[in-house]
Amino acid sequence: MRNSPLNSSPSLANHNPTTRLRQAISRRWDLAVVLGLAIVLWLPRLSGPIDLRYDAGVYYLLGTSLAAGHGYRIPSEPGSPQALQYPPLLPAIVAVYQTALGTSDPAIVAQWLRRSYAVLFAVYALAALALAKHFLPHALAVVTVVLCLLHHQSIFLSDLLFAELPFALVAIAFALLACNFRSSSHSWLSESASFILATTGFLLRTAGLALLVAWILEALTRWKWRTAFARAAFAVILVVAWQAYVSHVRRSDHYAHPAYKYQRASYQYYNVSYGENVFLVDPFKPELGHITPAALVSRLSTNSAQLLETLGEVVSASSAQWKVLVNRSQRKLFHHLISPSWFIFVPIFFLSAFVISGVFILGNRKAWLIILLLVVSVGLVLTTPWPAQFLRYFSPLIIFFDLCFILALSSLSSLLARRGPGRARTVARAAFVAVLSVAFGAEAFTAVRLYYLRGKPEAIVFDPGKGRPYRLFAHDETWRAWEKAADWINTNAPRDAVVATAAPHFCYLLTGFRAVLPPMEPDALKARQLLAAVPVSYVIIDELEFVDVARRYARPAVESDPTEWRLAQSFGKTKTYEHIPPARPQ
Repeated sequence: MRNSPLNSSPSLANHNPTTRLRQAISRRWDLAVVLGLAIVLWLPRLSGPIDLRYDAGVYYLLGTSLAAGHGYRIPSEPGSPQALQYPPLLPAIVAVYQTALGTSDPAIVAQWLRRSYAVLFAVYALAALALAKHFLPHALAVVTVVLCLLHHQSIFLSDLLFAELPFALVAIAFALLACNFRSSSHSWLSESASFILATTGFLLRTAGLALLVAWILEALTRWKWRTAFARAAFAVILVVAWQAYVSHVRRSDHYAHPAYKYQRASYQYYNVSYGENVFLVDPFKPELGHITPAALVSRLSTNSAQLLETLGEVVSASSAQWKVLVNRSQRKLFHHLISPSWFIFVPIFFLSAFVISGVFILGNRKAWLIILLLVVSVGLVLTTPWPAQFLRYFSPLIIFFDLCFILALSSLSSLLARRGPGRARTVARAAFVAVLSVAFGAEAFTAVRLYYLRGKPEAIVFDPGKGRPYRLFAHDETWRAWEKAADWINTNAPRDAVVATAAPHFCYLLTGFRAVLPPMEPDALKARQLLAAVPVSYVIIDELEFVDVARRYARPAVESDPTEWRLAQSFGKTKTYEHIPPARPQ
């Protein structure tokens, strides 16, 4: 029976499940690798609510307001002011979840949002692979996507209720559509799909304006003047519509007479438009005043230098993580023979050179839409006063920067192999692997460290008995101390108390207390007067690293007047001050 025709029949052999699985894997190994990595990166963090700190809290609260039928407002603020900074699509999505689930409780809704972001991350990985395969062989395309997914910003920002991940997927779909129709005339169907994607991107992030501008300019690269004019007309209608809403809010009586005096101050970055906030020299030091033409030139110059650093960081790791990596490596290998303060910029600027070279290679391949998207995005970022945020701003475009990096690296390797002697191919491959190992090494170290720190006890969100504890990235003892302070206020304060803190929206979600940012007023007396006008009952002086407005402005205000403010509770270096009500006349 060994040589039976039944056993040797190819058609029957192909019906064997194991054989079919092997054939599917051999044909789709690239999909399996990319999807497998996306799953591995999400398996340890599938449980618990999505991270609602930072901007995520604002998005969630805006969605809550929409779901409740109260309009586009921030309910954590006194007076629930109308919002005008963030475009409304992500809050609208949050509102859909809350309506479908019949609750606004973050313990329930945010869990579903976390699961949805896990699925979105997997789709993003597959879309990134499809884009990379347009320009690279399958193996290099997989390398490009793995490099993208392992970046700590890709991991960290996908854990937050931010617009970055959905926008990244929209940007890839937008570029894929251009790739598919690059060599043919653009039909009304492709034009409509492009406009829908560009509109979606703009409604997710203000920086989505880059999609609209790149879409218009791409038509000009093909000398399609009528198409460019039509695209510009649609884009202008969209942008004007949003700006009309912003103008309507700014002209309203509630804007002119806010619930408290500094609610619409230019430094209140959650309560004013990007334009108003950007025109400060430093939004976190508003006493420096508004920007002048000379200061704008200086900003562009400083940001340009920062840009070169960021281009290397976006394909490896942040300079802070490079310092940690170099410090730990030399403790084991070099015994502090080098100084990481300068040495880290050698690989960073080396990698940025490859990224810039890759942009020119894309130009040679006529990938104008991708180039324009990158150039316009860079131009927008250069005008902002937040160089420390550049890496985050570029995070939705990581796959495009990685594509440039791999294109340049592989092209250089091929060039050396073709033009050199017999051993040149081996040397070229070794150089390719060496440079790639530098980028992957930095990313792998940072990613492992990110998950390692997430496993520490301090990564657990302080649980005041309202739900199951859960873990977050970049959640350390300073955050735990802040949460304990918020819980102490929740336990001891009257329900009409108002809290001043650097994390007002997260405070509201945890406690239900109205919360505001402290006034960024360097004069302690004026700061106290502004706090009293809210009126603020409690001030949390935290040790959080992401912003220090409480330490810089609120601490001098409350500590300089013990007759009005007393230290109520301390959790480590995090202190809670309580306003002392005036004594009633006898």
